[in-house]
Amino acid sequence: MSGEAGAGASSTYFRIFYSSGMTVSIAMPPNPEEDPHYIANYFKEADKPFEQKLEEVLPKLEGVMLHLIEDLNFPIVVFDPDADHFSGIILEDTDEFKPNPNEESEASNRFQNTNSCVGWISFNFMTPLFTKITLSLTVNKQIRRSQLNVIKAHFREHFC
Repeated sequence: MSGEAGAGASSTYFRIFYSSGMTVSIAMPPNPEEDPHYIANYFKEADKPFEQKLEEVLPKLEGVMLHLIEDLNFPIVVFDPDADHFSGIILEDTDEFKPNPNEESEASNRFQNTNSCVGWISFNFMTPLFTKITLSLTVNKQIRRSQLNVIKAHFREHFC
């Protein structure tokens, strides 16, 4: 069986999964009847450091997100896992990715012409310790790639 050690949590403004960033394959021991829960027990133990770290930093991350929303006007709203995911939500204002003007225009129109439209985005990035964070957000208008980079930088500070 394959899997990735990690832990997830939900907050008012985001959902996060903090993990090893590596998929491992675990084989059953030679006599699986001796320990039928061998694989589950492996991941239960492997997940613990990620659960502990996430529990430690979650309140700080919530504070960071609140600051970005209230003080810097990031277009993040209360997390809604049922929000629509559609292309063009992220405005490419850096050199990291090539913009798609058609998708960005369609998303802009959707936000402007739809009552209470929210969009769901999810992205992942590595920490300085080469662990992985997958972050999901809900926005009420397009968000710039440079704003996502600010979020990444703030979150990375807490996973050193």
